[in-house]
Amino acid sequence: MKVLFVEGKNPEPLHQLARQHPYPYRLLHRPEQGLYLLEIWAYGPELETAAMALEGFRSWSFELLEEGLRRP
Repeated sequence: MKVLFVEGKNPEPLHQLARQHPYPYRLLHRPEQGLYLLEIWAYGPELETAAMALEGFRSWSFELLEEGLRRP
């Protein structure tokens, strides 16, 4: 499964991008740096193309290798 990350200083384009598609997402905020990070899982290629077209934003895609929980 692929995971897409899109970073920028304006949350509104990230909201708009995420809401245009049916994929699960999380929007993270780091107030001390004024950064927002959109994380989208299991997305289609059209979303990655749209993310790369956002001016002033950076994006990365990764292939998920492992997911787990820490158990005592």
